[in-house]
Amino acid sequence: MGLRLGGLDGVTATRTQLATALHAEGSRWRLDRLGEEQRDLLLGDRPPGGGDRALRREDEALVRLLVKDCRQPVARLAEHTGLSPTTVRRRLARMERGGALMYRCEVARSVSGWPVTVYLWATTPPDEVARVAGQLAGLRETRMCASLSGSHNVLFAVWLRSVDRVQAFETALRRRFPQLAVTDRAVALWQLKLAGQLLDPDGRRLRTVPFWTWDDPGTESELDALVARLRTGPPRTVAP
Repeated sequence: MGLRLGGLDGVTATRTQLATALHAEGSRWRLDRLGEEQRDLLLGDRPPGGGDRALRREDEALVRLLVKDCRQPVARLAEHTGLSPTTVRRRLARMERGGALMYRCEVARSVSGWPVTVYLWATTPPDEVARVAGQLAGLRETRMCASLSGSHNVLFAVWLRSVDRVQAFETALRRRFPQLAVTDRAVALWQLKLAGQLLDPDGRRLRTVPFWTWDDPGTESELDALVARLRTGPPRTVAP
């Protein structure tokens, strides 16, 4: 990704940090508007956990349809993929069971009651990262939390009620986690894209911009050319 971003006009530098562990992500966040019986009804048909987490080549067409609209019935998915409804159900169950497929019901931030998104980078002693990150992941405001490589070893994103709550939230963090030092923060004025969906300034969906993990011929050829240049070194100059 850094190679592709670096080739865009106006990009002068990129910096990459690896997420060594993901402790929380957006599909786990709850608006708390459903009762316990309603939540149990939604979760009742989910297959038990465990299994293969990998997306298989044979699943590509099915997943592409789900990215566009995950509310499509099995019959329509079967019609567009040429698979039988039984095969579609089996593949969906396998991907759900393994965690390769997760469903998210998002809400526009402007009407959620939590309109402000803040990203916080922090540091904590290496032997405390897993414990602190696990506790951060359990906070009401936390949407995402990850352990990172590099000098900032924790990154988490929170939703807040208003911009003036940013400092109050950090103050509460300092009191609860004295070993955690927030080193940088960024307020998202416009979250342009979320989970493959292009959003307007109010957080409402405009259109789907799918993202894929499968091979892209253009990218592969560029990477092959880069590897070849690294192997041969810079071009030699011949004196006149």
